Amino acid sequence: VYKYFIMSFKRYFIVFIITGCIFGFTFWLSNQLTSSKVREVRDLEDQIALNILSTETRYQLLQNSSCEHIGLNNTDDIGLNSELNYMAHRIKFMASELGAQNEKVVSLKKYYTLLQIKDYLLTKELYNRCGTHIVSILYLYQDGCPECVKQSIVLDDLANTYPEIRVYWIDKDLQTPALDTLMSILKIKNSPSIVIKDKVYDSFQTTSQIE
Repeated sequence: VYKYFIMSFKRYFIVFIITGCIFGFTFWLSNQLTSSKVREVRDLEDQIALNILSTETRYQLLQNSSCEHIGLNNTDDIGLNSELNYMAHRIKFMASELGAQNEKVVSLKKYYTLLQIKDYLLTKELYNRCGTHIVSILYLYQDGCPECVKQSIVLDDLANTYPEIRVYWIDKDLQTPALDTLMSILKIKNSPSIVIKDKVYDSFQTTSQIE
């Protein structure tokens, strides 16, 4: 009995040691992955902060420049299009890492919305002043809106078909002073709503209707 007890004890002790090692390694690996994600997100925040500063500086330069300094034949060079696309991808990445309701993600989305509104106003000004060929569509949507999902698909297809179309995706629920003022001026109430050349269409619009 004593020998059986000793053998059983050794066997259980070995199993305990192996289990402990596996648990310890798993815990260490989890911490390493978490630390790596935190570093990646912090690096991303720094990149976005620098990009925001660059975007705002470019906005000021374009706003005060003459038409000869603007690439009228390349729609990507007009306004802040490339910067906004970069920020959109980065914010989506942060949302996937931290969650869509994370405070930092929401704050960045608000900043992104503000930059979109600024770019919308800038492209309108450049259109009137320099005759640029950008067609701006301001699109206001809400999460959980079935018609908004359909409208998003239509606008995605149009933007891919026509390079001169620039769609600004504005989440109505973000509640920033600039967005509130914009919706008040345009009298936006319904979702989805799209604005083309200052005219508001406050219901779902098909591809042919928008064209």
